[in-house]
Amino acid sequence: MMGHTVVVLGGAGLVGSLIARILIQYDCNVRVVDRRLPELKCSFHEVDVTSPFSNTGHIFRGATAIVFALPESVAIRAIPWVLAAVSDKIVFIPTCSVQEPFYRALKSASPRQPFVGINPMFSPRLSVQGRTVAVCLGEEDSPTTFIEQYLLGAGMKIKRMTPVAHDELMALCQALPHAAILGFGLALAKCTLDLESAFEVMPPPMRTMIALLSRVLVNPPEVYWDIQLENDQAIKQREALAEGMKSLAERIRSQDYDGFCNDLQAVSNALGRRLNSGAVDCQHVFSLLN
Repeated sequence: MMGHTVVVLGGAGLVGSLIARILIQYDCNVRVVDRRLPELKCSFHEVDVTSPFSNTGHIFRGATAIVFALPESVAIRAIPWVLAAVSDKIVFIPTCSVQEPFYRALKSASPRQPFVGINPMFSPRLSVQGRTVAVCLGEEDSPTTFIEQYLLGAGMKIKRMTPVAHDELMALCQALPHAAILGFGLALAKCTLDLESAFEVMPPPMRTMIALLSRVLVNPPEVYWDIQLENDQAIKQREALAEGMKSLAERIRSQDYDGFCNDLQAVSNALGRRLNSGAVDCQHVFSLLN
């Protein structure tokens, strides 16, 4: 199905620009709503969605879908404003890294409103080819949506799930590793050693951690803040991370080598068949760093 008219709230941002670019590739009439001009050539409406002015209904006229490429809290606050201007047949497409709060708020305000959440599992700065996008639906077995067709056509893979399942997975796949990286960074910032000297001799594991930390630091802080704050499931993962560090410290304090080995074996068992492929991935990363 071609020729959709889609309003992209936050369309000048990284994720919004990615989605707008894909929509334009499929001849969609894209209208970007943002506080700054988008780089793409498309219709633009300068509006602060946190305090929109009156008489904005024309922005949504004729639209078949609204993309909410906004931080979670801002996207939720924008729901009433958008609902006042559209019918309950217009598809709402949030790109939030946490989907269930938006889904719950939308269905509370407009139970019949179509919902298709999308969360790219990669940085918008990277090539989209072969990358995975999490697609959230109220019913996983519902018919394929137009946005899924466009994502697949652009070379991406999609993984369908419910909003609740999405947030549980994102707590594990995003909140947990990000918390570990941020904890490493906070420890590094308090280090009294000469970091420049350390950087000259650091082995591949340290270089990898520095690279991961640097990637976090060059991106907008709100991305990582929202992942930790908005996902209720993230609390469990942070607690598990803290408990793991506490357990390691206790093993060392009591000189419990057997317990340490048992812990590592438990982790190996949890990884299962992914253990060997993960080791190969690590070797590949380390070879790039050397």
